[in-house]
Amino acid sequence: MTERLRGNLTNNQSDRSTALQNTYDPRAEYGPTQFDKRHIVTADFHYQLPWYAEQSGVIGHFLGRWGTSGIVSASSGVPLTVTSTGVDPAGLGFLGASAAGPRPNVSGDPNSGAPKTLAEFFNTSVFSQVPNGTIAAGNTGRGIVVGSGIQRWDISVLRDIKLLWESTGLQFRGEMFNGFNHTNFNTPGTTSTALSTFGKVLTVRRPHCAVRLEVELLEPASFACPCAT
Repeated sequence: MTERLRGNLTNNQSDRSTALQNTYDPRAEYGPTQFDKRHIVTADFHYQLPWYAEQSGVIGHFLGRWGTSGIVSASSGVPLTVTSTGVDPAGLGFLGASAAGPRPNVSGDPNSGAPKTLAEFFNTSVFSQVPNGTIAAGNTGRGIVVGSGIQRWDISVLRDIKLLWESTGLQFRGEMFNGFNHTNFNTPGTTSTALSTFGKVLTVRRPHCAVRLEVELLEPASFACPCAT
């Protein structure tokens, strides 16, 4: 099993496409990078049932040489930045073509008590637009929303069958990708002025469990009885 805990911070997510909201306040841009996944876990397993390995007798041919294997991967979500469009309360030049963009005000942690549903993934109520008549940039930090994580189980069940007239065998394998049919959300809407999509998850990734069945002819060395080694 492999587990990684890490953090990546920067004051600019990109040197070409994401400019600072306020060039007079670069400290307000300090936050996690776009690829900052704090938790990543990957594990693999393989287990073969220990009984009837030689597949002797009728019972041995039915119960012998069953096994299972799989890969489990999970990670936390990437940081997301909430933005606004069509507003420029601080007069920073966002209304025309610009590599930068405005952000709203925030009054709390959008991840605390977040519903984590399709209709509202993070707590949208903590965001508000800069009040009319106020000459100031929004105080929302960059990357303060944690997006949806990923969880996937790829599992296989296999059975080795000894051919009586040969030293080889057949392996029947059933594989399930995303075996528990876990739904992994795509990125929710992060434009605070687009009320119809703000905080909502409109699409999912890897939505369904996929099943594959296959048969493989095993070489003599591959089919050697485990008890002989």
